[in-house]
Amino acid sequence: MSSDPREERFRRIFRRAHADHPSCLRDEWLMEPCRLENGARADRSVVWSRRNGPWRQVDVLWVGAAPGNAGGRGSGDMGAHATRIPFGGDIAGGNLDVLLGSVGLDRNRTFIVAALNQLPARGGGEPRPVELRAPVGDHASSIHLLRDTLLAAGAGLVVVLGNVALRTAVAAARLQEQPRITLPGLGRLEDAGLERGTAIAWPPALSPDRAFLDAWSGAWGRAPLPRLLWLLHPSAQNMSPYAGTDTAFHARMVRTRDALRRAAAEVLGGVPDRRMAPPTGGIYALPEWRAAIGSRHAELDRIWREKGV
Repeated sequence: MSSDPREERFRRIFRRAHADHPSCLRDEWLMEPCRLENGARADRSVVWSRRNGPWRQVDVLWVGAAPGNAGGRGSGDMGAHATRIPFGGDIAGGNLDVLLGSVGLDRNRTFIVAALNQLPARGGGEPRPVELRAPVGDHASSIHLLRDTLLAAGAGLVVVLGNVALRTAVAAARLQEQPRITLPGLGRLEDAGLERGTAIAWPPALSPDRAFLDAWSGAWGRAPLPRLLWLLHPSAQNMSPYAGTDTAFHARMVRTRDALRRAAAEVLGGVPDRRMAPPTGGIYALPEWRAAIGSRHAELDRIWREKGV
């Protein structure tokens, strides 16, 4: 195994998140669903592995709400719950790939995580606060897992996709500021200066706790805290390639892409004029991607391109 301290940060998170899954501890790529100590398949795999992105510092960290299952509510064979690939196999995943390509990124060069890295107990949708506060392996909660991921990624830009992702990301950096794990309300976040579609420096009114700041400094020296970019979640309910160009579904995608490109241009030093095809190695070589996800996302990409996105 690598002795690179940056990779080891990710490895420690992985091993803690999958502490209840002995088979996963031997397979950092999660080539099969999580299994319990008795060998039985876990009801809900923990979607946190090398399938989420490279185990090193990244320029951009993406935070979603929770893995989906492409409408299967726990029984389908697509979506992150089934494939262990975040944002894979559904319209939200296809939309995210369009956004990635719009700023010159692919899944091998960025990291994707969620507020809750398991399918919500009700089979889909946004996680409940009680789920976010529940332990994940050896992590005290999903919020603690996200905190560790923020520190390990060392990103210059954290893109939070939707309200739950935003509230959880801010809470994750402030765990020692609260006697009980709570998520800040949107009103408080907006009063602190957060505005959807605009990348801002971490607001002083929501400053991370001292332990987080010390850990950040120990890992990344004088590098500033990441900027926060709050975007709409790229779900089919918000933006759809199948909608007409005169609809709100199309307009939301265009606004989201444009906001991301403005933010990425500042952090990455520029963005490409056009999207390139994704690579063929790494995450794109996984059997689930090659067998189903890749063609599905390519078709969604084609539709968006035909509509000028």
